[in-house]
Amino acid sequence: MSDSFPHICIDATCIVTDTKGGSVYAVSLLTALQKLSLKARFTVLMRTEVINRIKVDNPNWKIKAVTVKSTIWWHLLNLPGILSRLKPDLLFVLGETPAAFVPVPYILTIHELPHLYRKLVGITNKTLHHRLSHRLTEIFLPSVCRQATHLLAVSQSTATDLEREFQISSQKVSVIYEGADIRFFQADSLTISSWFKSIPRPYLLTFATGDRREVPQQVVRAFGKCNSQIPHHLVIAGNCSELQKSNLVKTAGELGCLDKLHFCGYVPDNDLPVLYRNADIYIEMSRYEGFGLQVCEAMAAGTAVIATEVASLPEVVGDGGYLVQLGDITALAQKMLFLLKNPTELQKLSKLAKQQAVNFTWEKCAKETWNVIDKFISIRITNNATF
Repeated sequence: MSDSFPHICIDATCIVTDTKGGSVYAVSLLTALQKLSLKARFTVLMRTEVINRIKVDNPNWKIKAVTVKSTIWWHLLNLPGILSRLKPDLLFVLGETPAAFVPVPYILTIHELPHLYRKLVGITNKTLHHRLSHRLTEIFLPSVCRQATHLLAVSQSTATDLEREFQISSQKVSVIYEGADIRFFQADSLTISSWFKSIPRPYLLTFATGDRREVPQQVVRAFGKCNSQIPHHLVIAGNCSELQKSNLVKTAGELGCLDKLHFCGYVPDNDLPVLYRNADIYIEMSRYEGFGLQVCEAMAAGTAVIATEVASLPEVVGDGGYLVQLGDITALAQKMLFLLKNPTELQKLSKLAKQQAVNFTWEKCAKETWNVIDKFISIRITNNATF
């Protein structure tokens, strides 16, 4: 490890045991950054239970395991002391956390604004501890963002929200999109596993993971409107609760399409690209998305998408899919039926989806992220002073 290189500490405690958006972003970005052979030293702070999710094969990178019992209190009470001992030139925080009292300059990634999530989605189904942490993050985050050296927003929609809601100057925010892993772009060449062979074909795909931003009920209702005219099944992926599953089953039964409903549960990571690729349409009915990773992954796999016209989704979808208003079940059913009745249009949209997804890769995300970090590190070295 070269001691002459600037020292960057990365707070990657947003990586947890699940494989949802924030964890995917952090793992993918760190993996891509390592491949750039950067002239810097990195110390990555990770929860002890997930340090095996990052493979370090770069001598200038070091993983420091930390014990985090409460995310918010760890950032308020433990992180300042760790930074005082490490004395990095810069802290890079990979998620929106209440990192107050930070003794070094820091750059913060903002995926979504917690108070907007609460207003649009709600958190009433969360535990008391989760609700308390969420509200404390809402309280601290505006000042944390204002005190940051710079902010990275994962979409223009998120950047606009930051500027409007927190009165942050646009000059202080860089839009750096997330990406789809190379596996999704190579979905055609991947081997079909025994798990995937249980999926009925042909099929449409949506997710129901228990995240309140998802509205799979609308997908089932739209499918019920047109299922008699198409041979397709509706595959619902994700570990939804028994209550949510029973509600979806009840709706499908009332609409006469229960025999075409298929719950596949948790999707093994290696099978996800194939599941996307073999769907004729991926449907994302969501109330709020900071980026829309699942839409991006489906498009990278070459699958046409239909998504709600909210937040960042129009940016991600572009010409690679159709947008509908949230709650307009008739419009959703019409879009589904039009594509399935017009194979040429479906094939065209599939091609456009993949072309659009090329704009979103982790390699591009890593390079643009490093450009921002390097800019501020260079200023610090040139001025030989703090920001």
